[in-house]
Amino acid sequence: MAPNQDTSERPPYPGGGAGPSHPLPPEGLATEVPIEPPRDTPLPRYDPLADLRHRASDNPTDDLALAPSSPRPPLVQRLARTWPVWTVGLLVAVTGVGVVSAISLFRIPNLPNCRAIFWPMASATTRLQCAEAYADQDTLEGYLDAIALIESLPDDHPLRSEIDLRLETWSENILDLAETAFQAGDLDAAIAMARRIPNSTTAAQLVNQRVSDWNQIWQEAETIYQAAEADLKALEFQAAFAKAIQLRDVGNTHWETVKYDELTGKITAAREDLNQLGRAKELARQRTLKALQEALTLAQAIASDSPVYNEAQGVIQELGRDLLAMAETALENRDAVAASQMLGAIPTTLNLGNEIADMRTLIDASQLSWQGGISGLEGGIVRLQSIGADRPLYSKAQALMRRWQDEVQGRTQLEWARQVAQPGSVPDLQAAIIEAQEISRSNAAWKDAEAEINRWRDQIETTEDQPILSLAQQQAQSGDLAGAIATARQIGPSRALYDDAQGQIDQWRADLQRSEDGPLLAQARQLAAQARLAEAVAVASRIGPGRALYDEAQTNIQTWRGQLQGQQQLQQAYQMAQTGTVSALVEAVRLAQQVPDSSPQKGEANQALTRWSWDILGLAETEAATNLTGAIAIAEAVPTQTEAYAQAQLRLREWRAALGGSSNRP
Repeated sequence: MAPNQDTSERPPYPGGGAGPSHPLPPEGLATEVPIEPPRDTPLPRYDPLADLRHRASDNPTDDLALAPSSPRPPLVQRLARTWPVWTVGLLVAVTGVGVVSAISLFRIPNLPNCRAIFWPMASATTRLQCAEAYADQDTLEGYLDAIALIESLPDDHPLRSEIDLRLETWSENILDLAETAFQAGDLDAAIAMARRIPNSTTAAQLVNQRVSDWNQIWQEAETIYQAAEADLKALEFQAAFAKAIQLRDVGNTHWETVKYDELTGKITAAREDLNQLGRAKELARQRTLKALQEALTLAQAIASDSPVYNEAQGVIQELGRDLLAMAETALENRDAVAASQMLGAIPTTLNLGNEIADMRTLIDASQLSWQGGISGLEGGIVRLQSIGADRPLYSKAQALMRRWQDEVQGRTQLEWARQVAQPGSVPDLQAAIIEAQEISRSNAAWKDAEAEINRWRDQIETTEDQPILSLAQQQAQSGDLAGAIATARQIGPSRALYDDAQGQIDQWRADLQRSEDGPLLAQARQLAAQARLAEAVAVASRIGPGRALYDEAQTNIQTWRGQLQGQQQLQQAYQMAQTGTVSALVEAVRLAQQVPDSSPQKGEANQALTRWSWDILGLAETEAATNLTGAIAIAEAVPTQTEAYAQAQLRLREWRAALGGSSNRP
């Protein structure tokens, strides 16, 4: 440092102070640090009188101050002469006190600049001060620097006990820092910290055991975690969670919190992924394009680090194959649009590009073949020839080509048969049938060939059977219905005109039966008109089931039987009413009420009901003259829905009132 350089600035020191208060020595010279005297050396006692004598001997002029002087003037006079000096002094004193107070409040403790000290010449006190500053940083390097600074002091140093106490405290602090690192999950850093503790300290003796404990805890936690991951990979969620719970007691904060949360998070995510994959499988069972697309979206959303990922990839592969198979099915059903949509839904990641390309070729070829005719089939065959032997759908394309080639041959044969049948004669039609029957039943053209064969056979049978049916119609027109039926029956089942012949036969048979049974039904109706209902029923019953007039005859029979029953019931009612008793009249009323509404006797029965109901009421009124109780019993027998019923109810109220009044008399 230059001689004139300002020494007011101080270099920093670890504790953050302003550094030593004395100026630094010139550059190149050792820093002068006051050496603390040994604690066992007594300090000299301060004597003020001796010090004053020493100063007087050194300064002869001071003897004048000690010599006797002349008498001083009074104090008031002295103060009056020196008051300006005293005033200034007082102001300076007050100002000084303020400055000293401010400095005392705001000045930073003055500590040595530890980074600039020449340590071979430094005192133990300075070393302790700087070591404390390093240790206050509460870091590994700070503690190590502090230990290194005082560890080199001699064993017999007077401050050795304090030094050893600091060494032990800082070593324990290092071990605490290592424990903190271990609990935070950094095992390697914790071991490295612990290994740097000085061997001479008591804490160093705990390092090996502490490191062993750490390794054991760490290994136990890793074993549990790996076992849980194995369970999770096997989708054993309950077992994995049980192992995760074990992490809460391993003795390490990092494993008990961070790794525990990480593991349970994996379990929860895996369970959700499995449920999501289950929903994808459920959708896949619907076998629709929309459902499969949704299933693919769910399966593809499962991340690669999920335990369910491999299974999800398998499901995606199956869904792609399903879409490919569904496209083939749609193509077989001649739905090219649906087939193309299903191919478009297959993910490109499934490496089915060749299969998809071949399927699109099959769709194009099929659409050409659907145009109809031999030309469309030949166009489809040419399109399929683009699928080479190295393609995945080569076998399917070859099978389709062979089928279409066979169909081309079959349709060519069918066209020839149609030309043979064109004249329309029976021999020509029979020859055409023979030509068409050469087409194989497995040929796609056989369906059209079979339809042509059936049509040609119908033409042959119609040509052969039409004269028979015409002859039967002529017989029916001449009135020979039985002969017409016999002739038409010559046309057997499975013949072209069989249904027409049966229709004619049914009509002629009905006409014949009507002619046979009509007189019987007319006779029965005539007897019924004469009120000879029993005879009418007997005559109409001679028309048996299956005859043309059977249903009509049965309807008449039911009507006549109802009328006959009404007659019988009315006659029984008349006979019962002849006795004239109350019970007989009541029974007569019941029988009359059973006469059917459709019976001609219904009106007569209603008149009889009215008459008999009034008769019952009359008997009740006669009885009332002598016996109200008996009259009430008779009146209650008047049937409802008769003219006398309302009058009977009125009488009943009067008689019951009268009977009640008489019972209350004394």
